[in-house]
Amino acid sequence: MSAVPTAEKEPSATREQVVDVLQLLSTRLQWKHARPLISATSLHTSRGWSETLGGVREDVYSDAIWTAAYKSLATVAEQHTYVGNKRVSFFALRAQSEEDRARILEWARGSAVSDFAGVLRRRPFSILAAPTSEAGLEPYKGSAPRLIAADFEGGKLYLQYFSTRAYTHREPLDISKMTASQQKVFAEYDELIGVRTRSVPCFDTAVIDTKTDLVEVRVDFQPGMTEDKATPAFERVVGELNRAAEKFVGHGAVGAGLMNLHPAINPMYLDEKCGRVTALGFVATGKDSSSNNRGQLHRNKTKDFRKDAFHVGGKQHVDRIDPYAIGITWAANPPKTELDLEVRGNARAIYSGRLGAVTEAEIVGCTDDADFDFVTGQVLHHIKRGNK
Repeated sequence: MSAVPTAEKEPSATREQVVDVLQLLSTRLQWKHARPLISATSLHTSRGWSETLGGVREDVYSDAIWTAAYKSLATVAEQHTYVGNKRVSFFALRAQSEEDRARILEWARGSAVSDFAGVLRRRPFSILAAPTSEAGLEPYKGSAPRLIAADFEGGKLYLQYFSTRAYTHREPLDISKMTASQQKVFAEYDELIGVRTRSVPCFDTAVIDTKTDLVEVRVDFQPGMTEDKATPAFERVVGELNRAAEKFVGHGAVGAGLMNLHPAINPMYLDEKCGRVTALGFVATGKDSSSNNRGQLHRNKTKDFRKDAFHVGGKQHVDRIDPYAIGITWAANPPKTELDLEVRGNARAIYSGRLGAVTEAEIVGCTDDADFDFVTGQVLHHIKRGNK
């Protein structure tokens, strides 16, 4: 008698798993970007992260919905740790000697992932299991970045580091919800602002691209919040990458070759096919004077400054426009929202005649590699690089 084997049913995801992945997303994904992604999974969304998480803890869904929601949101969460809310800098390996560059690229393509196997076996958690609460993050405050993932895909070596950083943000307080005595104290105030400092899990990524001979350093940041400047995330990640390279290759991976992104600003401004210019800092020069609007960026999320009547009209009355900072927005296919890029230089560099180096670009809104590669590709496309 023979038995016909039956395929094992894949276990259903639980409410707790969905809540955990939403908790991780809530520490890094702005609500305007998160809401359509969550809605697409058939989970109910409310007016923000707090209410939505509260609802998910109480709402009833079928096993099929919980499982599908978890798969979708877990993919978004893991991808977002690599591409979401990043300050990215580029090192050109071509600035190194031919011999050093060849060793780095050979290591990245070859033994790098296996070299990190021992470290990863001792990692405290995987990406999706990273702590999000103050108590869970406490052991990692002030400690060096911890390597928690190493992969080689599409010709790129990805090294994912975990750390925790403190951010401060301001939020309005509702006086009407206070006790009578508290309301009396603040009765003369029209608005009350609270300042809160909290720790957040951060994922900083070093990427060695063996096809373009570039090293990307992608550092997490929190849009709209003030970060703790005493924790220089960029230097720490570069330090960890160089320590690993020195151990396995014999010399550091990066040092020379930090790319100046300033040369991309004006070409992107002039390229009408390059998204919408939604932020712009520039010096306008006339025959007898110049102005830079006190060094402040013009911002308008709904218009393209290249086509804005006021901006275009003003350009006709000056001799030259020299952009020193730019923000560009691209529309994305639903349920994604928009992709945002900012490259910020300094007006003083225009006046001095010496263009200061701009070594990082801020990228927000990406939820997968395709998004991130598109935006970084726009920057690199507008910079002339030397031949190999």
